[in-house]
Amino acid sequence: MNNSKCDLRLLVSPFPEVSDQSVTWGEGKIFKPIDSHKAIVDTKTGKVFSIVSKDYRLIRHEEAIDVVEKAIRKHSDLGDYTTSTAFYNDGGRMCRTYRFPEISVNISPGDAVNLQLHLYNSYDKTWPFIVLLGAFRLVCANGLVIGKKFYSIRRRHVFDLAETAILNNLSSSIRQFRFQGKAWKQMTTILLTKEVYGWVMKTMKLGKNAVDVIQDEARKSVLLSDEGMPISNLWFFYNLLTWYISFHAVSLNHRVEMENRLRIAMRYLRAGKFNSQNNR
Repeated sequence: MNNSKCDLRLLVSPFPEVSDQSVTWGEGKIFKPIDSHKAIVDTKTGKVFSIVSKDYRLIRHEEAIDVVEKAIRKHSDLGDYTTSTAFYNDGGRMCRTYRFPEISVNISPGDAVNLQLHLYNSYDKTWPFIVLLGAFRLVCANGLVIGKKFYSIRRRHVFDLAETAILNNLSSSIRQFRFQGKAWKQMTTILLTKEVYGWVMKTMKLGKNAVDVIQDEARKSVLLSDEGMPISNLWFFYNLLTWYISFHAVSLNHRVEMENRLRIAMRYLRAGKFNSQNNR
């Protein structure tokens, strides 16, 4: 089946018209060029996104998208895909997500996880060029990458994008995704313990208000222990945390930071099942 794009909004999204411009310094009427640096500027608005070294190579959002989508089209086993695109800082940062509904694992009835790819690029130096292949849980469509990464590439803006191999090992990543589905299914059979709950919440560095919000949400579906721990399985607990990050992160950067903490916590969640066998 041929790949297709379903997000037509991208066609009318206002990409900044960026270019490299020289930088000068001085005061009064005396200015001198700075040959070692240049500015990344939106020529339509005059907004300066960043001052970078002369070695910096401008990677436009449109160029990054084109490279990634050419790579995707080379892998027919991915099937169709849908996309969503978000811009921040007046277009200085872009996050574009590709979801592949044909690459899916059913964790339990009505609870499926799809393969997804995140593309990050920026002009304000927040991110380099990043491609991250992870997983997407359909329940609530929270859009969070599940704690296991299957492929990632991270390149500073000092290289020729055309020379970068994108998704070379994608077939292997798909196999890893399906194998990981077995571990996710197992999490539905393992009860959450006090030890695991406490360690994960500490790792997430959640304040009292955040803990209250999480416990209130959990209370809608399950009972809580005297300590406020959801009386449920590891899969429920994990997705409770993804819900909080998706809907309560105060900014995109905060969300990325919280996702990284959750990935670290997930390692303990998976290890915790060995301490939970007696609690089934």
